[in-house]
Amino acid sequence: MFGEFDEPDYIDYGTKEAFEDAVRLCVDDQIRAGFDVVCDGQQYYEAETTHEYGQIFHFWGHRLAGFKRWGDPITVEPYKKFHAPAAVGDIEWVRPIFAPILEVTRAAAGDRPVKIGVEGPLLFTFTVTDRYYGDPKSLAMAIARAFNKEFKDLTARGVDWIQIHDPLPVYAGPEGWYLDVINTAFDGVDAYKVWHLCYGNQGGNPGVEEFRGHAIFPAISDVNVDQVHIETMRKGTGDLPHLAKLPKHVDVGVGVIDVKSLVIERPEEIADRIVEAARYVPAERICVSTDCGLTNLKREHAQKKIQALVEGAALARERLSR
Repeated sequence: MFGEFDEPDYIDYGTKEAFEDAVRLCVDDQIRAGFDVVCDGQQYYEAETTHEYGQIFHFWGHRLAGFKRWGDPITVEPYKKFHAPAAVGDIEWVRPIFAPILEVTRAAAGDRPVKIGVEGPLLFTFTVTDRYYGDPKSLAMAIARAFNKEFKDLTARGVDWIQIHDPLPVYAGPEGWYLDVINTAFDGVDAYKVWHLCYGNQGGNPGVEEFRGHAIFPAISDVNVDQVHIETMRKGTGDLPHLAKLPKHVDVGVGVIDVKSLVIERPEEIADRIVEAARYVPAERICVSTDCGLTNLKREHAQKKIQALVEGAALARERLSR
């Protein structure tokens, strides 16, 4: 759909028109549901098939200098069926990547804040085949510096929120440099910054089953983000008590829609989950969202789930204001 770093933004005009139409429909769904902040829905991933889902690992690599298309099979579960790009030289940001995505989303959003969500620097690091840097931290920091240039370009173009989707830090062991990577990527970025700690979502399957809050919080309390987002609907509330350890300047994103299930949540159960979260974090610091992305769901299911989310949030506000 999009050209690589040495190609035009779009491969042809018909593709540009189809992509922009898809984003407008996605934003319209969010507006009609009543969302406060809207996003593009990552229409560029075309994730209807397993092969297309694998493109999430190539979107950055094909648009940054220093990569070639195909590396080794990914070693991280549950992505072993995919090949990611290989780092073969100095990783550099060459030109704007998400600019055309932000442009159409901003036009469709009206006066609502716009969020751009991207696969994060840690996930990219863990999946790339390194044939140049020789150690994970050096690779990760080079990726983070390239991300930082892209994020600053997005803020200059008027993005309101930037959200990175990265695995739980415990995916890759007890290394101490993860926060350096996130902080480098977000250094000097003048937008509301969100870190989605992903529990896995490939094909609707989870990557992490056990609760990890005790191992994560407050270990990540020094990270340079405005919000940490976790899933709670599929897994339950076991990680919520540990969120109380986050510093007061960090908001909490609470996932209240199980994106791995076709069952439409009832607003009452969504409200219950939000009220439970407010036991540990003040309600004014809570942002309500889905557990993860809706990419594995048909549009009909996604529409009903986001409508339930808005209705559940309204019910929770009513209950918490009494």
